[in-house]
Amino acid sequence: MTNGPTNSWTSMTLFIVGLVSGISAGILLAPQSGARTRRQLRHLAQDFEEQTDHLIGDAKASIGKAIERGMHLIA
Repeated sequence: MTNGPTNSWTSMTLFIVGLVSGISAGILLAPQSGARTRRQLRHLAQDFEEQTDHLIGDAKASIGKAIERGMHLIA
């Protein structure tokens, strides 16, 4: 029997790898100019950066709240 959390992380990782591979193949094989493809890739990277910055900010806020709650419990 497989370990639940490890199996979930493996499945999620494989899904993300497949998603990125599919998107990459679709962009690279699309019938359009190289300049347009590069512009799309640049915008895609910028969107990804904005989304990860937002997620990191949310994670920091959640961790800060958890630390604050823990300090109140200790006090």
